[in-house]
Amino acid sequence: MEEQKQPKPFMTYEQLIYKLEDEKKLEISDHDYAIKLLKEHSYFALISGYKGPFKQKNGTYKIHVSIQDIYALYLFDDALRALFLQYILKIEKHMKSLISYSFCEAYGEEQQHYLNATKYNYTPMNQDDVNELITRLTKITNDPPNYPYIRHQKQQHGNIPLWVMMKALTLGTVSKLYSFLPQSIQHNVSKEFEYVHEGMLVQMLDLLARVRNVCAHNERLFDYKYQKGTIDDTYVHNALAIEKKKGQYIKGKNDLFAVVIVLKYLLSEEDFSSFVQELEKITEQLFLDTRVIEKLQLYKYMGFTENWFDIDACTKTGEKKISE
Repeated sequence: MEEQKQPKPFMTYEQLIYKLEDEKKLEISDHDYAIKLLKEHSYFALISGYKGPFKQKNGTYKIHVSIQDIYALYLFDDALRALFLQYILKIEKHMKSLISYSFCEAYGEEQQHYLNATKYNYTPMNQDDVNELITRLTKITNDPPNYPYIRHQKQQHGNIPLWVMMKALTLGTVSKLYSFLPQSIQHNVSKEFEYVHEGMLVQMLDLLARVRNVCAHNERLFDYKYQKGTIDDTYVHNALAIEKKKGQYIKGKNDLFAVVIVLKYLLSEEDFSSFVQELEKITEQLFLDTRVIEKLQLYKYMGFTENWFDIDACTKTGEKKISE
């Protein structure tokens, strides 16, 4: 039986500063400022969360790394989460609208339809998950005090159409709902996005739902890895000449750049262009705030290619737009 490690003992802010400075060789020029950072953000969130790119194999920090460098990466990740969440929310609203419209077009607006397992792809493999989904939806319809708009619909009309229900659902639930819909309804939704088929959209929505949770819960984003699988190869992978290893693209498949590629396909051209400009801006700000972390080093963590910003000039067929 593997021996469990002893829990780390409580340490005062002063002891933590001593540990970082004297034992780990982190440069701290202003102890009061360093303690202020630890009080505001916690040692675990700031130091434990963002020390990785700055550490050597022996556990000490690289030469000339300061607590300000770690804080710069922390702030970058904070801005990164806000940016990704902003544009994922746009897709979330769009998907809720498309799915509710297509479902009601096929079955009608009565709530009995989306609470009926036979209206989904109710295969032996999906049965438990579909039942769980319906249980979740039923609970909202039966106990709506937290949702005034649902309570109003129930009291005034005795029915909660799917387009009203959608507002109460998380992107994770919407993603699952879409994945269980009949292929005909999935197709009616996916055809709104050029070069995206039903299977691709199932994977894309699952990825976005997981990243949305990372953003909402202030978890580390810049080195995000999608554990469930990979997104499909796209024309964008080819257009950016992403390197392959054993026939598989080594970037843009289950990393943060994969999320950028998904945004490319699901956002409008105008919104995606704005996203890229804002992403480039906050990335460049990081390199102004710290000289310690190198551009290629950061890109490796993020799964970005050196030419990642060219993605905005790529059409979804893999060609590049010709500048006027």
